Amino acid sequence: MYHFNFSQTNTRSQEVYCQLSEAIYLLDIAKQASSDATALHSIQTTIEQLINLRNRVSAGEL
Repeated sequence: MYHFNFSQTNTRSQEVYCQLSEAIYLLDIAKQASSDATALHSIQTTIEQLINLRNRVSAGEL
């Protein structure tokens, strides 16, 4: 029988949340430093996708 460990799941979710937050932060710095319109659009799209993913992790959906 398998016992689900919520503590490990919470810890892992917190780690993923923190890693996504760091990636968002670093991409935001890259966005501010970039002057290329195509790169800016790509970076902004990636930031939005990571924020959505982070929100889903925070809500317990993933």
